[in-house]
Amino acid sequence: MSAAPAENRSPAFVPLTLAVLVLALSAAFTAIAMRSLPALHGARFDPAQWLGSIGLPVGCVLVVACALTDRRGVPARPWACVLAALVLLFGLGLAWSMLEMPWLASLARRLDPRALVAWTDGLGAAKSLLVALVALPLAWRLGGRDAAPVQWTPRQRRILGALAALCLGAGVALLVQTLAAAFTALGDSEQRVGMSVVALGVGAVHGLAALIAPMRRGAGTLPALVSALLTPALIVLGSLPAMFAGEHWNLPARVIVVLVVLLLAPALSWLLVRRWHGAGPRTGEPG
Repeated sequence: MSAAPAENRSPAFVPLTLAVLVLALSAAFTAIAMRSLPALHGARFDPAQWLGSIGLPVGCVLVVACALTDRRGVPARPWACVLAALVLLFGLGLAWSMLEMPWLASLARRLDPRALVAWTDGLGAAKSLLVALVALPLAWRLGGRDAAPVQWTPRQRRILGALAALCLGAGVALLVQTLAAAFTALGDSEQRVGMSVVALGVGAVHGLAALIAPMRRGAGTLPALVSALLTPALIVLGSLPAMFAGEHWNLPARVIVVLVVLLLAPALSWLLVRRWHGAGPRTGEPG
């Protein structure tokens, strides 16, 4: 009886379990929808786009769950907390989607498809964060509070930080590209697939940097969010020479510069946030 409860008392148990179950259930619901709705059979399912879009919900769950673990401790009843969180996350998410449907339908009559996609993805990102901020504190209350102080081990910090960096890096990169496509020539189906692949590449580099050089304190998930938000700004800054070089650079040179920036920016962003975050004492503080 002591092995399972001892494992469930780990501060990483609830955040990791929630992240895995949210990913698995979202994949199951998507598969069911693709099989049951005939209208979706005409549109080809893009795994890369789905993986990029699911990054934000999973990443937000990780960030909020780890922050609650820091503030309120490990839930006294971990599985009750997990089940309550899943019901609240998907229930509130469904309610949000039903409430926004009439508004999106009115927008569809007034906006072009690219602007509509940007609105839809922007609202989806807001839903991911707000639903997690509402659902998880309620689930922690239902799971019971533990007054024991939380100490994150280096292994937990490495795993949680890398997973959050992967999910948030890909999700934020795809969201930024989608919002930019509403104001540029991007947004066609082929370019949409390319944006998804780029987002997954950015997320993979971001997660690898977090795995190699984890944070020195806390869970490492909140710095992953900050780093994911900083990464697009670094990509834009690094790509400026290729964008304004004029005729001095040919197309292959510009492509090489952009690819190098896409590889370096996520790692540089993580290292900058790690340096800033590591300035404090190395304790089990939130983060």
